[in-house]
Amino acid sequence: MEYDFYWISGSPNAWRAMLALEYKDVSYNSHRLDASKQEHKSSAFLTLNPQGKVPVLKHGDTVVCESIAIMAYLESVHPKSPLFGVTAAETGLVWQRIFEFVNGLRDLIDDGVVRPLSQGLKPDSKDALTAATIAVHESLARLEAVLGVTDYLAGDRVSAADFTVVPNLLMLMRLGIRPDVLALELRFNDVRSTYPAIAKWLARLEALPAFDAAYPPHWLLSSGG
Repeated sequence: MEYDFYWISGSPNAWRAMLALEYKDVSYNSHRLDASKQEHKSSAFLTLNPQGKVPVLKHGDTVVCESIAIMAYLESVHPKSPLFGVTAAETGLVWQRIFEFVNGLRDLIDDGVVRPLSQGLKPDSKDALTAATIAVHESLARLEAVLGVTDYLAGDRVSAADFTVVPNLLMLMRLGIRPDVLALELRFNDVRSTYPAIAKWLARLEALPAFDAAYPPHWLLSSGG
């Protein structure tokens, strides 16, 4: 059975699922949707995911939505190049790291920083942005401590935990170099210099063939790459 993968360039959720597809060397039919044309809200797509969100993976009669669920599905069908550990202890740690991010840092990044800045910062939201920025840096300091001990977030091998975190972090860092954001001195432009263990972790992930294969194509165009 063939895989059909529906995604939007730059979506952190789609990106992490695509990282898993590429890392596991799974062949798939790519269906890139144009968000500006609301293709993810079309009647055809809504039959796959009534919530109108990416990513979606279709495998025969099975349709899987939600990026982490897609990674878990791929792990079950394609256990080679494991992303969820090979021992009970490893699996538990992978899921622990995933939920630490999902229940904490993800919303701080997305709702606390990225969304307000992307939609236009309002005068009455500056205090909330400051609080979110402080909390994000506190979380990054905790990641720094973890990565000062192990090469990856859940041990010495790449896992679904790494693929869960890296898209949102790189989106934050990309936003951080925007001139108007630089003026706010949030320090998201210098994450690599502020957190050297995170910088080394990012370099390890960026060296994976899967990373280049899954990198948002419109980011390449906008950076001239």
